[in-house]
Amino acid sequence: MLKSFIKKYILPHSKTGQQKAERGKYYCPAVGDVKAGDIDRLAPFSTEFGYDRGGPIDRYYIENFLQKEAEFIKGRCLEIGDNEYTLLYGGNKLTQSDILHVNDTNTKATFVGDLSNAPHLPDNAFDCIILTQTLQFIYDFKAALFTCHRILKPGGVLLLTAPGITPIDHGGWKKTWYWSFTDVALIKLFEEAFPSCNVEIETFGNVYIATAFLYGMGITEVSSEKLDYQDLHFQVINTVKAVKEFA
Repeated sequence: MLKSFIKKYILPHSKTGQQKAERGKYYCPAVGDVKAGDIDRLAPFSTEFGYDRGGPIDRYYIENFLQKEAEFIKGRCLEIGDNEYTLLYGGNKLTQSDILHVNDTNTKATFVGDLSNAPHLPDNAFDCIILTQTLQFIYDFKAALFTCHRILKPGGVLLLTAPGITPIDHGGWKKTWYWSFTDVALIKLFEEAFPSCNVEIETFGNVYIATAFLYGMGITEVSSEKLDYQDLHFQVINTVKAVKEFA
């Protein structure tokens, strides 16, 4: 499975990046001639992930991923924090929408607790789990992934996104922002947590998008051409689709 993943995702991206660089698509200034312009500063333009400048850049990749995999958001679905994406992409394919929240502040949550220690979540219960931008907040993220495997029905699908290059929250989430992830790390994690399963991992971003995201630029400030160019060396978002094996 990993060999096919490398052939499908890593090699094509790497070759594409090399070919474009070799063609001289991007001007490279001489040493000492770099003009920093607006990024010649020690503070970002926004500390709100770009929410105050048109919306976060990373959501482009997250929402495109969920839209692409929307056929699997069906039946009984569990989402973390709220069920916005479940309802948006599941629609009339849903039979039940559950929410797991880390504490009791969300009155709409059907389950309360830490995904890494959740014996109260039922075995083999969910057709789909939406786990977007959550793994970085869970100290024992391996245990959280094992929980996901346990509570999915056979044939159920985990749709996960995890940050790579990212600002860290300036608000309350800063205290529990533990991790960032590379595609290589996720490959190893899913070999352990989802053995013998069909797992697809993709990575999104490039040096321009990573820089724009770190400076807090909004999605309306960058072009689709730049958003869609992928360079594995600058991973802003990684996505995982993992299908639980049938017994």
